[in-house]
Amino acid sequence: MALFGDPVGASLSPAIHNAAFLAAGLDWSYLPFRADAASLPPLFERLKQEGLAGANFTYPCKGAAVSLCATLDDDAGRLRAVNVARVRDGRAEGFNADVYGFAQSLAELGVDADGLRALVLGTGAAARACGVALEAAGAAVTFACRDLTKPRPGVSVHATVIRLEDAAAYLYERRPGLLVNATPLGLRPGDGPPVLLDAIPPACFVYDLNYGAVTALLNFARRRGLAHADGLTMLLHQAARSFELWTGQPAPLDAMRRAAAAEVAKRCL
Repeated sequence: MALFGDPVGASLSPAIHNAAFLAAGLDWSYLPFRADAASLPPLFERLKQEGLAGANFTYPCKGAAVSLCATLDDDAGRLRAVNVARVRDGRAEGFNADVYGFAQSLAELGVDADGLRALVLGTGAAARACGVALEAAGAAVTFACRDLTKPRPGVSVHATVIRLEDAAAYLYERRPGLLVNATPLGLRPGDGPPVLLDAIPPACFVYDLNYGAVTALLNFARRRGLAHADGLTMLLHQAARSFELWTGQPAPLDAMRRAAAAEVAKRCL
């Protein structure tokens, strides 16, 4: 199994999946490969010929992976983004597990999105997957992005799209119950937050899809006592869905969770 993207060196996915294979008694391995939209097709084809049975795709490969798959599930087709492939008889089947992963993470975190206003920062593949899951759960979704002209497959006609610089005004005026950061803003040391922090209402659940570091947004939520989460829970459920698609077996989620926690702790030393 493989992970394609750039960067992939800091990903927790190898630790999570290799622990899952070990727990399930499978003599499989999961390796990261650095790739972008241009280098992915020949690399994927070569590894497929060498026996690759499945893969995950992260930024910036989710869109490019669509053309590599003979079939797409409903979410992958709607979003034009694939983050899981299963190879059978030389043909790749494409899936999007981000919708499932985000929905399952909300359930685990105790967030009932029915009737909520939700502001999603970003309109990339992960952001749009969150929007699909939120609308299915009954939320009213607004996206905030830098470029209003870029294509946004999967964003429904019921969603609102605003400029990122107008996000603070939206937070002040509409007071959403959920804020989802699906951008890398605030992840690197010295980065500013993705939105004016003082605009976040006190009853808002703050969800930053970034994981493995305390972002500016999560640090603010922690200081203010706001309910919050990073993207690790979503990653775990997305990984569990990948495991089930590849193996046909229930995912050993506890083993995967322990492996993720151990890897995070190791990196914090």
